[in-house]
Amino acid sequence: MPLEIVTEIISILFVAILIDIILGEPPNRIHPVVMIGRIIDFFTKMIKNASRYRKEKDKDNFERVMGSILALGLTAMVTLVVYYVSMQSLFLLGTIFFVIVSAALLKTTFSIRAMDHHIKEILVELDRNNLDKARKNLSKIVSRDTTNLSEARILSACIECVAESFIDGILSPLFYYGLLSVPGSMMYRTINTLDSMIGYKDDYFNKVGWMSAKLDTIINAIPARLSPVFLIVSMIVSGQDWKNAIKICKRDYQNTESFNAGVPMSIMAGGLNIQLEKIDHYKLGDMKEQLTIQKCKTSIRITKIATLIFIFSFLIPIIMILNYFDWWTILFGI
Repeated sequence: MPLEIVTEIISILFVAILIDIILGEPPNRIHPVVMIGRIIDFFTKMIKNASRYRKEKDKDNFERVMGSILALGLTAMVTLVVYYVSMQSLFLLGTIFFVIVSAALLKTTFSIRAMDHHIKEILVELDRNNLDKARKNLSKIVSRDTTNLSEARILSACIECVAESFIDGILSPLFYYGLLSVPGSMMYRTINTLDSMIGYKDDYFNKVGWMSAKLDTIINAIPARLSPVFLIVSMIVSGQDWKNAIKICKRDYQNTESFNAGVPMSIMAGGLNIQLEKIDHYKLGDMKEQLTIQKCKTSIRITKIATLIFIFSFLIPIIMILNYFDWWTILFGI
């Protein structure tokens, strides 16, 4: 049984990756993460409306407490529901349905193909010298104002997105899959969705999204600090300046407001010998070489190779090591 369950866990991983490569994202109407987002939006509005009737001195505490209950409660609920669905598919429907259902759920927590698609849409417009369309496409994946960005700033934002999405779009959800199977990756995706929707420092979200932002910072801390290993090996394989990547990461990773995002972005800036900049926020790396479309394409290739390295050198071995200690039989109650 231990060998059988670890085979199923690894099979789920590869089926999910195949689904991502061949089919991409499911329609919004059936996407679990979209449904989670609607729940977050509903309860956030409820909390904000309720806080209007509190005394001024009590508003901040009320929003912080209720926002914390939302973040912790929703994460726990989603994790338990996914665990229950996984268990039922295993014991009632058998191994094949367990693998299919689990792989379909796992796929919704990570995306290798989507960021590639979004970035290439922007690069196509840049290649046509259509800056307005490139800015519009960029606005779909970044929170900054893209209205007047130059080509270099657009390319910088794209490379930053590629580096950051390597953590929150690939590495982190799969890392927690390796520890806790699909419930773990869905736990991560719930926290990350909470952060992306309400984990802002502006006046509206600052208190209600406080816990969401903290949880996201904590849960990404380990994957973000593991990422240099896979990115640097990938840079060695692809012939990039890996020594400068290490140098720039050591020097600049703390330049960003985010505790975690600066790590992969500074690695990417150093390895490509470029400077990444978000105006009035941070600068990473030195402009030894110009930002070009080819540099952006190289950043995508680096993350794809790094993903393969992570899966085969870290994720699968971790799954097998945990199996040696009977972790999967304990988790699934077999």
